Amino acid sequence: MLKQFLCLALCASALTACNPAADTKAADEGVTAFHQAMDAGRYGEIYDGSSADLKGTISRHNFVQLLGGLHDRLGSFQAGATTNWRDNSTTGGHFVVLDRSAKFERGPATENFIFRMNGSKAALAGYHVNSNLLVTK
Repeated sequence: MLKQFLCLALCASALTACNPAADTKAADEGVTAFHQAMDAGRYGEIYDGSSADLKGTISRHNFVQLLGGLHDRLGSFQAGATTNWRDNSTTGGHFVVLDRSAKFERGPATENFIFRMNGSKAALAGYHVNSNLLVTK
């Protein structure tokens, strides 16, 4: 009986750990803040607010250079929409992944945002962008 109760309690706590609607809303707000900061040239601010996951893969200096180069090639962000999302809790943490179509000043791109969730807060853990503009200009 105790084993069944513990199993039920663990399952219930796992289900309450994720709130997909709230989690994706927090991640969407993170995307908006990312694009506003990127268009304003505040690349270091994006890095400073990111999770240790991102900081463990790239230095601040290289991140700032990377985003500056991306912004130079793509131009200002115009519009975007989430095409797919995932809300995952694993032993490594709780993550929300957003795949997005995006329109920049100079053309289209696809973006992939990974956010580490800490309660209701979303911290950027990864950013990937794909556009022909990155290889043709």
